[in-house]
Amino acid sequence: MVQKGTNKAIERIEYEITTFIRHAVYKEKTDKKIGFLDRSIYLLLRNLEESGPSRLKTLAERFKLDISTISRQASTAEARGFISRSKDSSDGRGSVFQITPLGRENLLADKEARIERFQNMLQEWSIDEQELFAELLSSLNDSFID
Repeated sequence: MVQKGTNKAIERIEYEITTFIRHAVYKEKTDKKIGFLDRSIYLLLRNLEESGPSRLKTLAERFKLDISTISRQASTAEARGFISRSKDSSDGRGSVFQITPLGRENLLADKEARIERFQNMLQEWSIDEQELFAELLSSLNDSFID
């Protein structure tokens, strides 16, 4: 049941985001998939590329995932040679993960394919519209963070 007095714009935003997620998941599971990396591995590599070497706990906090989930994702990425693990110099008990040259190469290829898809999807939009949309999406993502 829609809350009494709900703004119609909010209702539309909810519907459009839900629809967008469905379309994105559909494309991930079909031959229309972008790139070769699974979304979770792609995001892990992007994060390590942008933030640098990170501990498992830090990655879990950034992604708002439990440590067991990010641990499985990191193990998969490590087994494929995309990331490596080393001892944390500040705490010999912990490990730090960093992207490998192979991981960087695969990330770059997938990132280029993803950017190309979005360029094609948004080619009718002006640069100003693209920049506004990027800013609004960033604000939306920030609002999900506690």
